Amino acid sequence: MKKFLERYHERFSIEISQPKSKVMETIAREKDKKRDFASMLGIGVVDYKEVKVTGVDSVEIVVKSKMFNPYRGAGKIRIAFSEGNIASNTVAQGEIIPYTAGYQLFVFIAFAFLLFMALITLVTDSSTYGIGILVFAWLVLPTTLYLLPFGYRKKLREYRDSFLADLTANRKNRKKSIR
Repeated sequence: MKKFLERYHERFSIEISQPKSKVMETIAREKDKKRDFASMLGIGVVDYKEVKVTGVDSVEIVVKSKMFNPYRGAGKIRIAFSEGNIASNTVAQGEIIPYTAGYQLFVFIAFAFLLFMALITLVTDSSTYGIGILVFAWLVLPTTLYLLPFGYRKKLREYRDSFLADLTANRKNRKKSIR
């Protein structure tokens, strides 16, 4: 299953116009900040509670949909920071993984349901109505499951871009705003 799902992964490399130490310092500072009410609800663009520092120069962002933002995508963004060609630049290399373990479980459950439904339909009722429902289910559910990670990947790209833009912005003199 992992080999099949790897086709949804997307690798990226983006150059940031700040030194690596400043980028990691900004991440640590934002993670330690007290959050206002809007960020507790998950309304803001970047939620630093989701950012997990996995190494000296790498982070992993586990993005999940929230109550007030249910269409934000789900998955992981892994980013490793390294020095750029110029000392004042940082290269962010990473990977977008647009699915979760819940998605994998749902795929297995959905196909088990479809197989069970096909077995019951073909054994008990082989009318055109039953076969039509079966064909419709076999067309709609797998197509939806196939296309879902593409939508998640698009949302995770937007989240990655917002995260990297948030890192490069000057945070010291700027007031936090919800808009």
